[in-house]
This record gives sequence, structure tokens and C-alpha cells, in this order.
Amino acid sequence: MGIFSSIFNSETSKKNPTKKQTNPKPNEDTFAGIVSFLMIVVLVFAFKSSVLDANNIPSGSMIPTLKIGDFLFVNKMRYSFRIPFTDTELIRYDDPKRGDIITFIPPADAVRGESRSGIFAKRFVKRVVGLPGDTIRITRKFIDSPTRDRVLLAYFEYKPKGEAEFQSFSPEEVPIGDELSDLDNTKASSRALFIEQKPGFQHYMLEGYEDSPLLNYCDFKEGCVIPDNHYMAMGDNRDDSFDSRSWGFVPREDILGKALVIYFSINWKDSTCEFKSGKELAEKGDIFAERYSPTEIASRCHPDEIRYSVHSGDEDRYEESRLGWLERTFRYRLWRLDVRWDRVGRILK
Repeated sequence: MGIFSSIFNSETSKKNPTKKQTNPKPNEDTFAGIVSFLMIVVLVFAFKSSVLDANNIPSGSMIPTLKIGDFLFVNKMRYSFRIPFTDTELIRYDDPKRGDIITFIPPADAVRGESRSGIFAKRFVKRVVGLPGDTIRITRKFIDSPTRDRVLLAYFEYKPKGEAEFQSFSPEEVPIGDELSDLDNTKASSRALFIEQKPGFQHYMLEGYEDSPLLNYCDFKEGCVIPDNHYMAMGDNRDDSFDSRSWGFVPREDILGKALVIYFSINWKDSTCEFKSGKELAEKGDIFAERYSPTEIASRCHPDEIRYSVHSGDEDRYEESRLGWLERTFRYRLWRLDVRWDRVGRILK
């Protein structure tokens, strides 16, 4: 029995050898995953900084072409290629055309206390109305409006370099229609809607009763010349746009890209939450447009969003903390917002 037992045990040990205990190897998969994720993040931000950027519109200076709450893609390779994560041009192969909607680094006077460089720095979005070498002038004209009282129109004219005659964009007033039915800016209400002609296309423009800001160093009445390598940029909401009329011309090297398409749009109603109809607000103005009852307003609007509160208006909004923004958004904004589906996919001109 001892011999057979030894043989049996020997054969069993050959068939089922004892597994060697090995030390756990480093988690190479986890490390590789982290590296891959970081590389993807770097590539995404490099793509954003040099190829295709995503911008949102926080102000009403380009109404009605761009409205507060629009999200748009910007083609950052339209005019030049820049070194990723910087504003430094590497190659320049084209220049903005008259009528292009551009994004650019704002002038130092317009962003006091804020950085002008870096991928998270503030950017302006305006329309090119003057090219290098143009002689430009703006004439204040009162016009009789079929839908408003007399409108004070800042009549813009330009004379391209080498030409003898001034040209204009031939503004023509049109009915409000549905273009202003979803405003999120009371300052754009009760203004006249115009169509202006640009080379190969036309677009809407707002004008009202306020006097337009003018450059301190340029006599627009007599005309002034745009310097070489500079452009004049203005907002389509002419009476509510902080643009070249206030702070000067845009240097070519500060122009980052061309607005391409609106990919999403939300009407948060931050400044119009108390009004029942955006179209009526646009047609009658904030004085005569119908409002909700005080009880309804209290449930729809944060106290600082109400037109006649201490903190009224878009540019005069109080400094809001992140916690305050979250509280306002979850208590009021999410329940009243509208998605502007008709603007999604709109090609910008």
C-alpha cells in the first residue's frame, strides 16, 4: 500500500502542480488610461484654441443676429493658424471681409482688470464694417418710421481706398415680425428693425433713439481713415454696442476667427421674465408691454432680475457669486427657459 500510495501521490502532484505565488504587477492599465485621458484633454483644448472654438453670447450687442443665450462655433482657421494655447499667429493666409462676424481680443480699455491672453480670456464678437484704408463717416439722421416715433439713425458710409465716392449699406426699415419675439434684453425693445446690405448678403440691424457713441479722436462727420492693418467693428444692435465707435479700430493680429454657425440657443429670460410676450415687448417697449401679476412675477423672477428693482438692466447686473447663480438658476431660470430650436443650425452671415 505504501508503494502504491507514493506512486499515486507522485502522479497527482504531476497533474496538479502547486501554483507559484506571484507578486501583483503595477496597474499599467490605470496609468495608461490616465495618460490617454490627459492626451485627449490636451488635444481637445489645442483643437479649441487653434481650429474650432465654441462661444456663447452673454450680451445684446449683436441682436438680432446673435441673441443672449446663443452658442456658436467659431472657425479659428478662417484667416490664420495660431500656435495652440496662445494667441500667436504662425501663418496668415486671409483677411476679414466687409460684413464678416469676427471674434477678437478686446482692447485693453474694454477689459480693465481682466486678462487679454489665454484660451479662457474674454472675447468680443462684432461685425466688420470698415476695412484698412477706408474713409468712413457717420451722419446722424432723424427718419420718420412707420412703426415708431422718429428714429435717430447713425447713417454709416464708407469710401474704399482709391475710390472717389462714399457708399452705404442702404438700411431699410422692416416690420418687427417674429425676429424679435424672443428677446432676452429689454434695451433692444422699442427699437426699429432694419435690413442692411453687405457684399453678397443682407442682415438685420437695430436702431433706436439714443445717440450712438463716437470715437474721441475721429471726426466722423468729416470722415476719417482706418489705418493699415486695422478694421472697424460694430454690433448689429447699434444703440447698445460697445465697439469701434467707443474704443477704436481692431488690429489685424487681434482678430481670432469668424463666427460660423449657431449650434444651440437658450432664452433664459433673465431680463424679460416679467413680460408675457417677447413680441409685444419688442413692439411696444418695456413701459407698455403687458406684465405678469405680482404673484406670478415673484414665482418667475429673482428679485434682481425685475426691471425696476435696484439692480436692473443687463450691464448693470450685480456681482453674483457662484452659489447665488446656482440658487437663481435652480429656483427660477430652469423653469422658465425656452430653447430656440429655430435658431439651431443657423449659418451666420
